[in-house]
Amino acid sequence: MQKKYPLVFSVTSLFVLLGILFIPFPFQLIGFQQRLTDFLFGPLIHIVADVFLGIQLKNTNVHSDSVSMYVLVLILFVLSVIIVLLLQYVKKWKEYRDKIFHGIYLLACYYLLLLLLKYGLDKIFKSQFYLPEPNTLYTPLGQIDKDLLYWTSMGTSRFYNICTGAVEVLASLFLFFKRTRMAGILLAAAAMVQVALINFGFDISVKLYSLFLLFLSVYLLYPFYKRLWQFFVVQKEAIPPVAKGPVLFKHPFWSVFIKWLAMGFIFLEALYPYIKANNFNDDMAKRPYLHGAYKVQQLISGTDTLTGNDLPVKRFFIHRNGYMIFQDAADNMQDYRFSYDKAEELYVLTDYQQHKTAMAIQYQKADSTITLQYKKEGRETIMTGKALDWRKLPVLQKSFHWTVD
Repeated sequence: MQKKYPLVFSVTSLFVLLGILFIPFPFQLIGFQQRLTDFLFGPLIHIVADVFLGIQLKNTNVHSDSVSMYVLVLILFVLSVIIVLLLQYVKKWKEYRDKIFHGIYLLACYYLLLLLLKYGLDKIFKSQFYLPEPNTLYTPLGQIDKDLLYWTSMGTSRFYNICTGAVEVLASLFLFFKRTRMAGILLAAAAMVQVALINFGFDISVKLYSLFLLFLSVYLLYPFYKRLWQFFVVQKEAIPPVAKGPVLFKHPFWSVFIKWLAMGFIFLEALYPYIKANNFNDDMAKRPYLHGAYKVQQLISGTDTLTGNDLPVKRFFIHRNGYMIFQDAADNMQDYRFSYDKAEELYVLTDYQQHKTAMAIQYQKADSTITLQYKKEGRETIMTGKALDWRKLPVLQKSFHWTVD
């Protein structure tokens, strides 16, 4: 007897499959997913946005919370509905749909497992909520955007990161085993609710993707909804077990082999960045040469020498990602991308208009002073700064108090 599936479930399953395949995520081992999505859906995204939504897109590349991503999700949903309706007229569909739906369910389970493991390890190894950069620490609180403020706060506590990361890793491990899968899905759903609330509450630009992962968690609960209803609402003691899904492979060897092969790929994908960088605690990772914060002591521009309150720049910072940032007297920040010219022994600063400035840098280790020499508006300029011990700021101290008195 053929099992009947509601239309909503069929459309949901197809949408889950298409979402997993084509909603881009920065994977390490399957980086082609982004290029594949842009190639297959780029022109269609442009047409749908222009003709049906009246939106002119300059770029149809799909990335987090972009208009292109919202249009892509709409396209995938419509495609899911069309495919399900067309499959009703395919004779072989009813014969194989049990296995197909079961395969999609398992794929969704392992996909969520991978994302939870990846995000969990990112927290444990301090890769997601990293230690705040010096320029952020010296930015007045009221001038920090909410998303950066949240990121900065989370980055100051390794204990919190380890705890929240451990919950996500535990949920991912529970998802792998059938006996603990329901507990894993419930943990995952709770984690995804929190993530979605944070993304919306702090305006973090992963809103749509976090909703998709929450949607996956709810979808995976479908086989357990009767047990959950009986346990939490009806409060019956006798809870029938979930029926086993169809066998995908005749020989049990292939089921076990593919299961552990998938798990090996998942762990490799999640751990690869840390193994490659040999970095398992980003707080202690080596920073670039001269990385840090510097207080400007003197500025010589042509024949003028400025100090104290007359200085137009009060601090400058060397960012770990290759940026030099200047903070003026009003706390406004101006950043430049920089590279090192080994032949000339110069730093080359590049602004957003692609204008380049050559800058000679001299560092005196004895008194932790740095001298920047460059030309500004045709005038020879020399800026001298002294290193600030930014790691001793109160927000980075490992303080804990049981009592308040």
